Amino acid sequence: MNNLMKYLTITLGLQLILLTVTLADDKKNLLDSLQQRLQQHSAADTVRVDILNKLGYEFWIVDPHQSVQYGKEALVLADSLNYPAGLAMARRVMGVANWAQGNYEDGLSLLMESLVQYQSLEDSLGIANVLLNMGLIYSDQQSHEEALTYYEEAYHTFQNLGNPERQMHTAIHIGELYQAEQNYTQARQYFNQALQLSDSIDYTYGLGTSYLHLGQLALATGKLDQASDYCYQALPYQEAQQDGHGKSLTYFTLGSVEQSKGNYSKAEKHLLHALKKATKVRSRQNRRDVYLALKQVAEAQGSYQQALEYHEYFYALQDSLLNAEKLREVVRLESRYELEKQEQQLLVQQQSMELMQQEARIQNFLRNGLLIGMITLGLMGYLITSRQRLKIQKNKELLDKNQEVFQSRQALAQAELENAQLKQKELTHELEYKNKELTSYTINFIQKNELMEELKAGIQQLKRQAKPEVRQQLNTLSRMVEQNLHIDREWEDFKRHFEEVHKDFFTQLKSRCPELSTNELKLCALLKLNMSMKEMANVLGISPDSVKTARYRLRKKLGMERDEKLLDFIIDMEQNSDNPVASS
Repeated sequence: MNNLMKYLTITLGLQLILLTVTLADDKKNLLDSLQQRLQQHSAADTVRVDILNKLGYEFWIVDPHQSVQYGKEALVLADSLNYPAGLAMARRVMGVANWAQGNYEDGLSLLMESLVQYQSLEDSLGIANVLLNMGLIYSDQQSHEEALTYYEEAYHTFQNLGNPERQMHTAIHIGELYQAEQNYTQARQYFNQALQLSDSIDYTYGLGTSYLHLGQLALATGKLDQASDYCYQALPYQEAQQDGHGKSLTYFTLGSVEQSKGNYSKAEKHLLHALKKATKVRSRQNRRDVYLALKQVAEAQGSYQQALEYHEYFYALQDSLLNAEKLREVVRLESRYELEKQEQQLLVQQQSMELMQQEARIQNFLRNGLLIGMITLGLMGYLITSRQRLKIQKNKELLDKNQEVFQSRQALAQAELENAQLKQKELTHELEYKNKELTSYTINFIQKNELMEELKAGIQQLKRQAKPEVRQQLNTLSRMVEQNLHIDREWEDFKRHFEEVHKDFFTQLKSRCPELSTNELKLCALLKLNMSMKEMANVLGISPDSVKTARYRLRKKLGMERDEKLLDFIIDMEQNSDNPVASS
């Protein structure tokens, strides 16, 4: 009996290996075929747009970054050809690839543009696909109610269109929502439905994804052995599809299973594999979750130094994901505020123009009345005396002069209105450009420092494994990275762009507290952008503890109460300076 079981196990393993190799070859052949078609078809036409979009769609699970590049090329070409269907698909490809990388705002913006284009084309399948993709972003942002609304609409459309592949994808995501709400019965029902749909059409990607989610559900309900079985069933299909994102999640789940069992060395092996896959597909969210699990495993093994390093990586990624979104929201709010101010100014100008037009109507009425009166007087003058005729002539000349003055004023008012409208457009474009520049500079600081921190961490990891002579060279590299982390942060450029958005910000601070130093003015600007302690430390080239000390000294110089917050104080100060009532 034991020999029979061993035989069956070996046979099943060989079949899975054969299936993996066969399907992986199929996926590689598909990508190679598409890339070869792209090279052969050099004409800038709609066919090339379709090939680029197909490549972008196939690449989002292999390499989301490459998927975005194909989508961008397709978008530019489709726009030059005025090809609406190509534009809609290109934006959808880029939106999904941005979602896979954790860039939710960019992904949602692109998908909404794609949805509008598919609606204008009355393309039901395209609309349903975009609704499904938008649901993914809302789900990742914990907006379950909005996500479920999009999912259900997409699910019914796919069902009516007889499209089991897209119906399977939607069932997976609905199951994810139910699992997040701990409604495991409903979640299992949708995951099994997705598995059946994938099996019915021999859909490789769907089979791998369904087994992965069943494994995650088993882990959540404490069925550890079952979770492992599902994950190992998922891996061959994911390998065949070169699904780096899916493999990262599968190895993360296997690591979590072994962690729950107390098998920390196996857990660490799976988690490191998951980290490698997540890094390859550039998924910051997956890397963040893996680092947290690795930190817990290291703590359980008593490797506290390693745990601390993993915690720092986790915190940096978590902080980056949160603060990048905060920064974009701050810039959006400030842009909206400035735009509303400009709209108010335009409204005042329009009201002024209406008053001028009303005055012109009154003058026109008076002019017509005066003209009638003058004609009457003229008729009477001809009947009375020649002296009266002379008086009428003088009055007519006066009327002509008044008419010339009125026409001149009317032309001047029209020119002023046109100048005001032109100035309004220029101000709006200038504000948008300045906000984009400020956002670009600030995000560049964050991304640059993140890259240097990751490089520093990688060097430290290599040092532990390297020979002494190589370790010395790595020490030199580490010092170069450390020096680069503490060089000047292009403060003057940043200050110039910052003051263009926040006019007189530093002048107001200096007038409020003349003894503020340059570094303290820098700190106030970073506080205004709502940066984290670590980001401020990176930009200022000091340690987080030094940032705390600088904040404490700044509070004393500004004469703040103990319970006041620095960010609230700076915002209130800027708003009061903009408010004439408050400053009077």
